[in-house]
Amino acid sequence: MFIDSFISTTDLATVGVLILLEGLLSCDNAVVLALLVKDLPLEQRGRALRYGILGAYVFRIAALFAATWIMSVWWLKALGGAYLVFIAVKFFRERKDADHDGLADHAAPKRVLGLSVFWSTVIAVELTDIVFSIDSIAAAVALSSKLWVLIAGGLLGILAMRFAAQGFIRILERFPRLESAAFVAVLAIGLKLVLALPVDLWTTPVAIAAQPTAAAWIEAAHHGVPAWFHIPGVLAIHSAAPAAPVGLPVAEQAAALAAWHHDFRPFIHFDGLFTSLAVLGIMAGGLVRRK
Repeated sequence: MFIDSFISTTDLATVGVLILLEGLLSCDNAVVLALLVKDLPLEQRGRALRYGILGAYVFRIAALFAATWIMSVWWLKALGGAYLVFIAVKFFRERKDADHDGLADHAAPKRVLGLSVFWSTVIAVELTDIVFSIDSIAAAVALSSKLWVLIAGGLLGILAMRFAAQGFIRILERFPRLESAAFVAVLAIGLKLVLALPVDLWTTPVAIAAQPTAAAWIEAAHHGVPAWFHIPGVLAIHSAAPAAPVGLPVAEQAAALAAWHHDFRPFIHFDGLFTSLAVLGIMAGGLVRRK
């Protein structure tokens, strides 16, 4: 699957598109990573991001070889979303208690499985990368069937996400009170992941006639199972999902499955670019309010 060694101008352009997509759509990822490492000592933050991103590289390469299975693990995104909602609610609850008791507004970093704070943070960064990478894999597979294209675009995109996270850390250091806005963004990201539960868990999938290509299947699915509510470029709410595509050639099947998991199955599907812009808006809004 995805094996083709021929390099063309189109392939190089696709790599560029994947890097751009990862960069544009990584704002939500970067905000979460920045909040995970910000409580570490200054000299450890960069290392925690590097080690966590290294794990993301390994996972991304392995996941591309098993892309169909990885995309089907819907519950991983749901668990990740629930965790983000939990840490956001926990932050505001502790903030409220601290304000009420007149205590310092800062909680000590948490440890996992008896590990040091540093390695606990690295694990949190790696798990967060895994949760966010599922949608990235689906988007990548829909663009190309060549493994080297997917790996190159994905790995360079992850690198862009690391630098974006470091940028957010610097912003939080300069404007410490912006932290509350960042956790509002984390809450929104978590809810987005939770609301992406597959609608076919409680509804009957709608059969779609056999199609010769992924593009034809996607077009047929759009017409055969229109979204119950749709704002182009923002969100789509589905009352049902099409049945999984079958019978297409290998590369076409992968692209159709990617579109099915990413666009048609979620109960509420938020456009990735809209989510990133919303995160930036929340952060900017928090900054304005603090002036």
